[in-house]
This record gives sequence, structure tokens and C-alpha cells, in this order.
Amino acid sequence: MKKIFSSPKKAIIFVVCVVAVLGAISITAVKSTLISKEDAKEAALRDAGLSETEASALRTRLEFEDGRFQYEVDFYSNGVAYEYQIQAKDGDIIARDMEGGANNDVYGQELQQGTSKQSAADEERSVPPQETTEQRSLEDGDASAQSQRAVGASPSAEGNTGAQSQGKSLEEAKAAALTDAGLAEANVTFKKTELDHERGMQVYDIEFYTADAEYDYKINASDGTVVEKSVEAFLRQTHAADGSANADDNYIGVDRAKEIALNHANLKESDVRFAKAKLENDDGSVEYEIEFYFERAEYGYTIDAVSGNIIEYDVDYD
Repeated sequence: MKKIFSSPKKAIIFVVCVVAVLGAISITAVKSTLISKEDAKEAALRDAGLSETEASALRTRLEFEDGRFQYEVDFYSNGVAYEYQIQAKDGDIIARDMEGGANNDVYGQELQQGTSKQSAADEERSVPPQETTEQRSLEDGDASAQSQRAVGASPSAEGNTGAQSQGKSLEEAKAAALTDAGLAEANVTFKKTELDHERGMQVYDIEFYTADAEYDYKINASDGTVVEKSVEAFLRQTHAADGSANADDNYIGVDRAKEIALNHANLKESDVRFAKAKLENDDGSVEYEIEFYFERAEYGYTIDAVSGNIIEYDVDYD
């Protein structure tokens, strides 16, 4: 009798393929039982006491975390950044974060099986986003802590490295980020401005947003140079006359996506080394992921496959 598999290796490959197919079918079946993105968005807005017209930069995406599907819903209103985690199975609110404005007293509320709790990460972020490390130290009356954290503090007797006396101030760091982004302070809302320690150096972690995008900068506290930056555009989905989302399979192509990224970075293809350039489907959104290196910098771009718009980009200086 002829053997089904000519070798154990082929038998193993067959089993792996069967398991993969069954897994894909299982995930598809589970997703069919979940609430829609629209339902998740409405649940978050209802909890925040807002209408959709009162919220800007509204984003909803499906994710799989802690063994379950959940929707991440983010939006802004009246200077407050809202972040919700919605149970994709039944629409229950898993967690909510509010940062900025007058709602900081309720920042970091989390719900889990009917019990309210606050995570350690929320406690660390419970200070209003525009309050600097120096301001917190002064309000607490702790002059020694302020002198250790402020730019210009000298190294301690124990040998801890502080910022140099010629270092940049927080305002200078904010100005450096805004200049790099080509924006005026009057046109942005700051979400986070604080002094941090990263890669053996002191850096200012500066986050701000406009109506169109969210910006995240790391500025060297010593000389004010940009160490790292990322920009994420807020997508605005267009709709047809009947209210349904427009579908268009006329993709721009990977070569055009690479060209768009290089033009934005003001570089030539001959100057860079590409690490990644491919089409990907991110929860229903078709995008080109482009990554390349130029000298000591790593560039990463996410480009809409239909419109060619830059959804997100970041530059990491080694």
C-alpha cells in the first residue's frame, strides 16, 4: 500500500498547513461575532458625553490584546485627549484615559469586571500634560529635586550625570520641535512636555497635535538637536452618497510609494539603503510600509495605498 506521505518532513508540513487554515477560519468566525467599529466609537463618545461633531481626530481600530479582541478609540475635544478600550465582544468599556484640560481629576479610570482601578502607568501620567518636571518640583517645595532635574544642574557627588550648564531649556526644546515640524505654537496643542533620560543622555519628550496629525519628538537636552521624531496623520475616511465607505483598488504601486517617501525626506534613491518596501493590510486599511537608511538615520513611512498620502512617518537618529 502506497504511503500517504513520502517523508516525515512532508507530513509535518501538511499538519502545519492544516493548523494554519483552521486558525484562520477560527479567527474569521470570532470576528463575525464582534461589534462594529461604529458601535465601539458610539460607546466611547456616549461615555464621554460628546457627540461625533464635538470630537476631532477620531480614530477606531481593532486590536487583539490579553487574549481578547478590543477596540482602541482615540479622539480630542476642548483640549482633552481621550483614549478608550472597548470590549469588542459586547461593547463594555475596559479602560478609559483622559489627558489635558479640566478633566485630569478623572484621568486614568479603568473598568474591569465592574471594578474600578487605576494602573501604575496611569498614576505616573496623572500630572497635567503641560506641567513640566521643574514645575512639579517647585509646587512640592522640593528644591533639591528641582535642581537635580532642571537643565543646567551639575553632576551629583555620587557621580550621577546631570544636564550640562549650557543645556537647552524646555521652551527652547519645544521651539526646536515646532521649527522641525514647520508649525507655530499657536496652531498646536501640547500633550506632553517633560525631561527624560534615554540612551545615556537627557532628552525632552515633547508630544503635540494639530487637527491633522500627532507629533512625537525627542530633543537632546544638551544641544537642542532632534534625536527622534514621529508623525501620525489623522485619517479622514470619505464616503459615498449612500453613506458607505468608498472602495478603490487602484493602488499607486510600491515604486511610487518609495518615491513619495524619498521626496518627503528630501533624499535620492541612490543615497539610501532600503530595508522594507511592501504592501500590507492593517485591519482593512491597505498601506505601503517603507523603511530605509541614510547615513546614521533610519526612516520609516506608512503610505496610503490608494491616495498616496503619508499616514505616518518617523526618523530615528542612531
